[in-house]
Amino acid sequence: MTLALVAFARLYYVTHREPEGRAVPVPPRGVPSAPSPAAPSCPTLEKTLEGVLKAPEDATALASARRELEACPTPPIRVCELGPALDARFPLKAGEAPAHELLDVLCQRCPSGANPCEQAVVRAVRAASQRGTPPPALPLWHLEHAGPGTQGACAEVVRTLLAPAALDEDPLTQERKTWLEQLTPVCAREGQVSSPLLRAVVAQGDVPALASLVQTAMPTTTTNVLKPDRIVGPEGAERAFDGQESTSVTLTVAEQAPRWRKDGALSAVFEPPAQALTALRVRARGPGLLRAMVRVREEVGLHDPDTRTNFVRPRVCQFQGTGQWESCALPTALLDVEAISVFPAKRSLSLIDVEASVTR
Repeated sequence: MTLALVAFARLYYVTHREPEGRAVPVPPRGVPSAPSPAAPSCPTLEKTLEGVLKAPEDATALASARRELEACPTPPIRVCELGPALDARFPLKAGEAPAHELLDVLCQRCPSGANPCEQAVVRAVRAASQRGTPPPALPLWHLEHAGPGTQGACAEVVRTLLAPAALDEDPLTQERKTWLEQLTPVCAREGQVSSPLLRAVVAQGDVPALASLVQTAMPTTTTNVLKPDRIVGPEGAERAFDGQESTSVTLTVAEQAPRWRKDGALSAVFEPPAQALTALRVRARGPGLLRAMVRVREEVGLHDPDTRTNFVRPRVCQFQGTGQWESCALPTALLDVEAISVFPAKRSLSLIDVEASVTR
């Protein structure tokens, strides 16, 4: 059984590397280069750890493995490959087994790409994103102990869990909300989540607990109601920004349009992106949504082939369309806003005015 776990760990490492040529590039995971010459005790470390796997109750084997591992600051890759077997042999749910201390040290010393804690986070996050499958255990311990693998682990958390929470598309399950509440703070503390993306998730509002991660201090530069630099929409779309109650533009649903997910029925574009969107209000006849197109530096979310940038699109206002001004409460200022787009809730609406308070 133990030898099978060891063989499985090595086979998994060889066969589950990131494929090349994906449609949206994945941030580099720092695939390890050839290991440096082993420290004096490193040549026997692999065999010693295999001994722990064979005899987990052998205190002498555990002590030897701990001693050799402490003396090996740069474990050989073959030693790192034993991490998944240690993890499987001594699961956290069974309690803090002494052998789990060995996994902790491995995670602190193995490089990204061969880091067992990083691999555990990636596997769990990907499995959790698959609908219809039993959810894996929350990999919080592994994320907190990933060491050099933290960047790669957080990249998967951001790409697979966090960015989709700012797209205003599929509703989040309670399990995904819990994972976001537990994992996002770790990655935010490590500087692995950009402020524009985090604020977009908070603005979307599906995970209120994340609001505590956002700094409330606002830029000291002047904030004004600003007209867009460019408007994408039907003829007469500029009437939605002329400040006149007597003028309006009719917007219709066209979900099959190539750029509908970003431009909607009308899009007010800021060039360059607005530094911060601080307030919104809208006047319309007929219900609809306003979504902010927030540019993100991570290669996550949606990709705009025209600008060659990535963006998320949190919902920032759901208006009833009474013909009177409706203010949109923003739980946080949004950064790097490329555009504000209008999406009718029904077949059409009459948009009278949109006012955006932004910092440039």
